[in-house]
Amino acid sequence: MALNAVMLERGTRHPVPLPSENFLYHCNGVKFELKSGDGYPGDAVWFGSASGTVFVSNKRIVFLPADTTHETSTNTSSPSKLNSFTIPHVNLRDQKFTQPLFGANRFEAVAHPVAGGNITGTALLVLTFKEGGGFDFATIARKMSERISETGEVPPYEEELPGYDGPPPPANAASSEQPTYPGGHNDAPYPADAPPGYEQHERP
Repeated sequence: MALNAVMLERGTRHPVPLPSENFLYHCNGVKFELKSGDGYPGDAVWFGSASGTVFVSNKRIVFLPADTTHETSTNTSSPSKLNSFTIPHVNLRDQKFTQPLFGANRFEAVAHPVAGGNITGTALLVLTFKEGGGFDFATIARKMSERISETGEVPPYEEELPGYDGPPPPANAASSEQPTYPGGHNDAPYPADAPPGYEQHERP
């Protein structure tokens, strides 16, 4: 896992793809918590964000707080400020998806650091899906992790699912609204090619 190391395309909140990377899904309205240790009682929250966007690709998971821009996503001037977070699938362990009777769905996993990622030691990653979309995210994240564990290789290009941008608007909303798709998903395409020479930390 790495803190404040995600490059974004200029003027957007889209992560710049790594070589051979394609983003498969994104979801807004997600609460982010990174807790010290691996989930034992008393663990402190290292970094948190009340709301943001989480992305999952064939290589990694990325989280951006709601106020992050392409100018601030890699800002490391304040060690305690969360501007972006990324973790390769190979650095996630013990993934768990919880659907409580009351409250929002939650994804949890033990996160292991990467060299030069500005974080040391293991941590518990907790993502709370306040506006929905958690099941699709957790399914894709688990599928990518399992395929990498089985083959030792990053899965090849796959089609992106429509991202989840929140519940559909009311029936009397203005006609300029974005089209919605089955399950309340909105389409949000990402560029297919990475910029030449761009590299990112992603080794265990």
